Amino acid sequence: MSLENIKELIQESNNITILTGAGMSTESGISDFRSPGGVWSKYKTVTIQEFISDREKRIYYWKYKSETIPSMLKAEPNHAHLAIGKLDQQGKLFWLLTQNIDGLHEKGGVDKKRIVRLHGTNREAICLSCNRVIDIKPVLERIDVGEVEPKCEKCGGSLKPNTVSFGQGLNPEHLVIAEKASRECDLFMALGTSLQVFPANSFVDVAYSNGKPVIIVNRDPTPYDDLAKYRLSGSLAKILPMII
Repeated sequence: MSLENIKELIQESNNITILTGAGMSTESGISDFRSPGGVWSKYKTVTIQEFISDREKRIYYWKYKSETIPSMLKAEPNHAHLAIGKLDQQGKLFWLLTQNIDGLHEKGGVDKKRIVRLHGTNREAICLSCNRVIDIKPVLERIDVGEVEPKCEKCGGSLKPNTVSFGQGLNPEHLVIAEKASRECDLFMALGTSLQVFPANSFVDVAYSNGKPVIIVNRDPTPYDDLAKYRLSGSLAKILPMII
C-alpha cells in the first residue's frame, strides 16, 4: 500500500461519501470527547429526559454549554477540513456525514446542502416547544448577562442547543439520507472516527456490503479496520492533503 494508490483511487472516484468524527477537529483545538481530559470527563451527562423535566438540569446544561461553545465558535478549520472542502469544490463529494457538532466542515468549504449533521450543531439553538431554530450566539450573550435558563422569545418554550443529547433519537430523515449515501457512493471514507457509535458505524457496513471500497483514517484502531481497502493511522491534517 502506498499513498499514491490511495490518491489514485480518490482521483478516480466521483461520488465519495465521507463519515467524520471527533478526530477531525482535535487539530483545530477541539477536544476529542473520548480522550482523557476531554469534554465528557469534565461534565456530567444530562439526558434529554432530564433536560425536559428538571429546571436545575437545564441550568446546569446551559452552564456547561456556555463554557464550552465559545471556544468552538472561534475554532478554525484545519488542513483536514480544507482537504474535504477541496473535494467538494472538485465535484467529487457525494455526501458528508458528520458526527461533529462544531460546524467546521462548513467553514472549511463544504456546501452545507451536502452535509448530514448526524448529531446536530452547537451553532444553533432550538425551541423544544415550537421547533424554532436560531443562531446560538445571541442566546449565549443572554446567559453572559445573567439569564440562566434561556427561553424562546417567540413562544416561551425551553431553548436547547440544536444537538442530539443522550436518550434523544437521531433525525430519521438524516438516517435515510446517510444510508442512501453509503449505498450509492463509489468510495466510502471514515475519517477521525472510532466507529464505536451506532448508527454512524453501520454506514461502513452498508458501503462494504454494497461492494464499495472503504478507506479508514483514524489515530486508533477501529472495529471495522478489516473491511477497509486502505487503513491509515496518524494526523488527519497531515494525511488528507497528501491523498486529496
